[in-house]
Amino acid sequence: MTRFRHRRHKRRGSRRARRRRDGGRYDPNRLYRDPRNGRCMGVCAGIADYFDVRPGFVRLMTIILAFITGIWPVLCGYFILGFVLDAKPDEMYEKPEEDEFWRQARNKPDYMRVDLGKRFQDIERRTRNMEAYITSKKFRLDRELRSLED
Repeated sequence: MTRFRHRRHKRRGSRRARRRRDGGRYDPNRLYRDPRNGRCMGVCAGIADYFDVRPGFVRLMTIILAFITGIWPVLCGYFILGFVLDAKPDEMYEKPEEDEFWRQARNKPDYMRVDLGKRFQDIERRTRNMEAYITSKKFRLDRELRSLED
C-alpha cells in the first residue's frame, strides 16, 4: 500500500516540474500575476491581463471594493493572491499573435469557436477544389502541355 502511494505521488509531481517536462510551455489560460506591469506584486495587472482590461480599471475596482467591504479583507486577499499566483513568465508566448489569440480565446470563446469553424470550412472547401482539379482531365492535359513546352 505504501508503494502505491509513493508511485502516485511521484507520478503527479509539482506544477513546475510538469511544466518543465512539457518542454517549458506554460498554460495560457491560467491566471498569473504580472510584476513587470504592476505597482505592488502585480496582482491587479495580472487580473487585467487575464480579462483583457486596463490595469487602472482593475485597481479602481479593487479600491472601490475595499471601501465597500472593508480594507482588511481586500488587503488580505490581495496579499494571498500575491503569494499564491506565479509570476507571468517572460517566455510564455513566442509571438505577439499567439498572445492575442489566447486573449480572444479566454474572453470570447464562442466567437473563437465560430471563427475557427469558419476557417476550417474554408480550408475544407479549398482542399476539395484542389483535389477535384488534381484528379481532373484538365490537370493531366495542363501537365502534358507544360512538359511539351520544356
